[in-house]
Amino acid sequence: MTLHVVTGADDNYAPGVLVLIASAAWHNPAARFTVLDMGISAGNRARIDALGPLLGVQVSRIEIGADRFAAVPVTRAHLTRSTFLRLLIPDLMPHEGRVVYMDCDMAVMGDLGLLADVPLGDNLIAAVPDPSPDDRELASTGLARGDYVNAGLLVMNLPLWRREGTAAACLSLLSDPCRPLLSEDQSAVNIACRGRVLALPPSFNVYTDPAAWTPARLPDDIRVAHYVVNHKPWRANVAMGDIWHFHADRIAALMPPPQPRTWRLRLSVLNRNRRMAMGLMTGRRKYRVQRAALALMRQRYVLPYLQAQQRRAAAPRSVGLSGR
Repeated sequence: MTLHVVTGADDNYAPGVLVLIASAAWHNPAARFTVLDMGISAGNRARIDALGPLLGVQVSRIEIGADRFAAVPVTRAHLTRSTFLRLLIPDLMPHEGRVVYMDCDMAVMGDLGLLADVPLGDNLIAAVPDPSPDDRELASTGLARGDYVNAGLLVMNLPLWRREGTAAACLSLLSDPCRPLLSEDQSAVNIACRGRVLALPPSFNVYTDPAAWTPARLPDDIRVAHYVVNHKPWRANVAMGDIWHFHADRIAALMPPPQPRTWRLRLSVLNRNRRMAMGLMTGRRKYRVQRAALALMRQRYVLPYLQAQQRRAAAPRSVGLSGR
């Protein structure tokens, strides 16, 4: 089965869309891609439309009205309504049986073929269990730790979604003021798909935030790096950002110019660094563990990956950006 990756964004996340597709195509040159476009600017649309010919892959774009989710509240500061675009996929693609939805703050680091072929059976989705779910969210969804999945990567069983009205059930949950969901549509998907989720190996959705891990829990390998919450490599220096920038550099001619950092972002980074420094100075275990996890991520994931991909990029047999 052909791997079909679908992502969605507004203009704030256009750099992420470009790098997600570039990195996925680098490792999966037979894949095709669809971008759900909710307010991407004309300049960034042109960049996305030029990406397919540059990489030698099929990239389609579907424009979605900016008011499509006007009635659905957004309560988390780092999210916009474009996060809800995954819920439109069953209706927007009526002839598709399966797609792999991916958040555009991801970088692909390996073969995703398993996602195209893994048997879904009666499961509505396949996804990776969240490595660090919020206890309040587990309580609001009624799910146990290990059953609650991150919705940044979803293998979607679209015939069942359409037949059972799963997207409508998610939107109903999001609009219910009596049931506030801290993680919004992610938690709605978890509730609507309860008991019908195929767990994927952790390597398909590895958080780059070291606070999500202890060294002992880090997966042995990685296929998808997920720059969660405020850890966006096109905005700031973040853990494992070198991997994202490796692929951004490969398509540098299409990347939008970097935006100046806002005072809010600068303050957030400053506070994060200050907390880490103070925590280490005072010997707090939490920060020692984070530093150890960060060091292990660089040793286990970042350095071997960059060395291997730089050799591949320099090899005479590599043709074009996809390496085919």
